[in-house]
Amino acid sequence: MTLDVCSSTIIHEDKVNAVKDRLTDKDFSDILLLSKCIKDPSRIKIMYALLTYEELCVCDLAAVLEASVASTSHHLRYLKQNGLLESKRDGKVVYYSLIKEKAASVFNSLSDLTETVTTSS
Repeated sequence: MTLDVCSSTIIHEDKVNAVKDRLTDKDFSDILLLSKCIKDPSRIKIMYALLTYEELCVCDLAAVLEASVASTSHHLRYLKQNGLLESKRDGKVVYYSLIKEKAASVFNSLSDLTETVTTSS
C-alpha cells in the first residue's frame, strides 16, 4: 500500500490557521459519544431496526438480534441513557424508538458513507 504524502515541505499557513481557528471552540463530545454508542454491532442493528420500523418492543428487538431479552435490554438502556432512544410503556410491553429525526439522519449518513467507502475500495 502506497501512502499519499506531500513531496514538499511547504506549509499552507492560511489553510492551517483557518482550520485551527474553526477547531478552537469545537466540542466533539457528541461525536465521541455517538461513536461509543455504535461501536457495538448489536446497537447498530437496534438502530437500523428502529429506522426500519419506527417503534419496536424489547422482545421483537431481541428476536432481531437473536439475543436474550436481558442482553437486548442492556443495549437499549445504554442507547437511551445516551440520548439516542426513547421508550414508552403500554401495559407490560415497552416500546423503543429513535429519539429524534437527527439520530436517524446521522445513522443514515453513516450508512451512506460506509456504502461509499466500501464500493470505492
